[in-house]
Amino acid sequence: MPPLRPRSASRSVAIDVFKFGGASLADAAAVRHAIELILDPRPSRVVTVVSALAGVTDALLAVAESARAGDVDAVDEQVTRLHRRHAQVAAGIIGNARVRARLLRELDEAFEELRTLGHGVASLRELTPRTKDFLLVRGEQLSARLVVAGLLARSAKAEYVEAATLIRTDGVFGGAFPDLAATDREVRAQLRPLLKKRVLPVIPGFVGGTPDGALVTLGRGGSDLTATVLGRSLRAQRITLWKDVPGLMTTDPRLVPTARIVPQLNVREAAELAYYGAKVLHPRALIPLARVRVPVFVRPFADPTAPGTEISVRHTLTRYPVKALSIVRSQALVTVTGNGMLGVPGIAARTFSALQQAGISVTLISQASSEHSICLCVPAERGADARAALETAFALELSRRELEGMDVQRGMATLAVVGLGMAGSPGIASRMFTSLSKAGVNIVAIAQGSSELNISVVIAEPDAEVAARAVHDEFQLDKIGGGGLREDDRLDVVLLGVGLIGRELLRMLPRVRRRVKPTIVGLVDRSGFVFEPDGLTARQLAAYAKAKESGGALAAMRGGHKGTAAEAVAYIGAHALARPVLVDVTAHETLPAIRAAIVANMDIVMANKRPLSAPRVEVESLRALAATHGSRLLHETTVGAGLPVMDSYAKLVETGDKVLRIEGCTSGTLGFLLTEIGKGRPFSESLRDAMSRGFTEPDPRDDLSGMDVARKALILARLMGFGGDMKDVTVESLVPAAYRRMPLPTFLMSLSQQDAAWADRFAAATKQGRVLRYVLNASPKKVEVGLRAVPLTHPLAGLRGTDNQIVFTTRRYREHPLVITGPGAGPAVTAAGVLNDILQLTPS
Repeated sequence: MPPLRPRSASRSVAIDVFKFGGASLADAAAVRHAIELILDPRPSRVVTVVSALAGVTDALLAVAESARAGDVDAVDEQVTRLHRRHAQVAAGIIGNARVRARLLRELDEAFEELRTLGHGVASLRELTPRTKDFLLVRGEQLSARLVVAGLLARSAKAEYVEAATLIRTDGVFGGAFPDLAATDREVRAQLRPLLKKRVLPVIPGFVGGTPDGALVTLGRGGSDLTATVLGRSLRAQRITLWKDVPGLMTTDPRLVPTARIVPQLNVREAAELAYYGAKVLHPRALIPLARVRVPVFVRPFADPTAPGTEISVRHTLTRYPVKALSIVRSQALVTVTGNGMLGVPGIAARTFSALQQAGISVTLISQASSEHSICLCVPAERGADARAALETAFALELSRRELEGMDVQRGMATLAVVGLGMAGSPGIASRMFTSLSKAGVNIVAIAQGSSELNISVVIAEPDAEVAARAVHDEFQLDKIGGGGLREDDRLDVVLLGVGLIGRELLRMLPRVRRRVKPTIVGLVDRSGFVFEPDGLTARQLAAYAKAKESGGALAAMRGGHKGTAAEAVAYIGAHALARPVLVDVTAHETLPAIRAAIVANMDIVMANKRPLSAPRVEVESLRALAATHGSRLLHETTVGAGLPVMDSYAKLVETGDKVLRIEGCTSGTLGFLLTEIGKGRPFSESLRDAMSRGFTEPDPRDDLSGMDVARKALILARLMGFGGDMKDVTVESLVPAAYRRMPLPTFLMSLSQQDAAWADRFAAATKQGRVLRYVLNASPKKVEVGLRAVPLTHPLAGLRGTDNQIVFTTRRYREHPLVITGPGAGPAVTAAGVLNDILQLTPS
């Protein structure tokens, strides 16, 4: 067997192409940072492409215009400023005196040549495209010289390589395009030997050579194009474009502040976004990569550790067909209309030919199947030119009235939704159009190719920001996993609290018989949370519920994460979910978590009374936040468990009635306790029975204190306009002062000490022909809760066990109040009420 032949260094060594734009080369500090990135130890060899220093290209254009105008003094002043700036950068990056002196001599010669060139143009007062290119390339050439000198000063092996000898082009001055085959040969012949010798080549971007050897510029995006051409020719492992942005965004963050970085784009997707206004990258820069597997990474120069955006031939995230959207402003919509177009071949061709001859770029085309009209978008400043060109081209048809005319609508914008997976995903266009309709945005024209890589609409420019936000929100592009298809049969639930009520709710959910079923995606307790965006399985939920019943903490369970409730909700809310709902069945202070949920555009269902009985200013702030984000707050079970208390109040008010007073017994725990004591059972025995049935809080003093009823009373009173806080509620506690601060075990052991006092209370009430009830009384001006001896004829006297009763006294129901009675305690009753609120959020 013959020995294996070793691979050549040029093929075995990985190559990175780095490109630094002008913003990444703003001053000496930035250039030093670029040099550090180039020298950062890595197994690959680096080829560097540089743009001119920030602002230098514009300054050179100013020199060119001054020279064309014959203003020699202005030329001298501008060249001197440029010379001084480059010398300052050189001094700031090079400490080695010998290297610095040599570079300064090169700068002297280069700027003297530029001054001479400017004087020559000024004397002729003529600036040809060839001369203009010859002048403009100086910016990139000087920048490359600076970087090479900086590398040499750090003892690196580096070499300046003239781009004109590498990048062979078609020779079009001001916008040349590379001859890829010829460039491949030159790049491999010149750069591979340098790389083999571990030399760092530095090449000016934006520059190429004509077939006869002259310098030429590559036009817009020229430096990026240089980098992608070199990466293609060298079959680099990656091309990194160091930019002043974190990557390609889901949309312009100035329009939508919640825009996110897109981690990966297909080359075709990136080209569409670039064409439709994404300024980070020019679509021409991606042409060389159409048939090669060389990925491009757009990364932030200021944060080299950030991954940025990958652009490659990979087609990822097929579940998420929409990747981003883009807005093109300052457009004019030109419409050619007329019956004479029907069935006449060549109308469209003549339209585009006329615009092409006038040098007008068309950004969007739309034609109805009836062939009655053709719509197209052009830059707004060329709208009048487009009309004139078309009127000339169709003068005969217009004179015969075969065409009705050329209509130009200015002040338009184009919104494009981009994603390679849209072709196989029904409903994308429908969702886009619906979101725009809901936002009040009128669509003037629509364009969509059969590939569905891009859906574009023309809208009024003043609507651009509203439209961008509406579509961005519709596809949840600000979320992790955004851009996916909406699952119409899901409503994602985050359950805050996995106690008795939470576990009972988990048992009820599988029995729901609706098209849209609640899906538990997250569970949260005091220790942390578990989360699965696709939904926790029945087996997982059963395991978590069992572990919680045994006293376990979610953070310690498989898949668990530590964090506060607010941190958990914020983390979950950062993901794209289907109609997300936070369900709070705790008895804790959860306002921060609820706020985080609202900010994440979740609806809220609460059985927890604490958030709505918090200080008034906090509750009003919460409701205002919900209104801003369009979140619905449902809290039927905060008062009366499963009874329709809130719903009844809302219906009374909606029908024009006014509620004057609300009273009632709203504690199933205290109702059960008082019923049992009334039967002759001791207080201690009755309370232990209530605890064993799950009717009380873990510490029954939370129920006996009356604070639970007080919170309910405050919630009801605020509905009627009560302006106070909990400190303004009169509360009678059923826990004697001596027992309030006892450790719980001590309190439970001493329960029998209170039996006699309770027996005396009941005996006194019975003697008066009354029964004891713990009653709330709420009005717009006063709220109080406490133990009351009510007559046997009172509706509250008939309550038994855990039943609750609410009595509404209104203008309409003044003589005969409206009474609502029913079960008011127990996990099953409360969980059923919570489930009813959840189901109200699902489409019918």
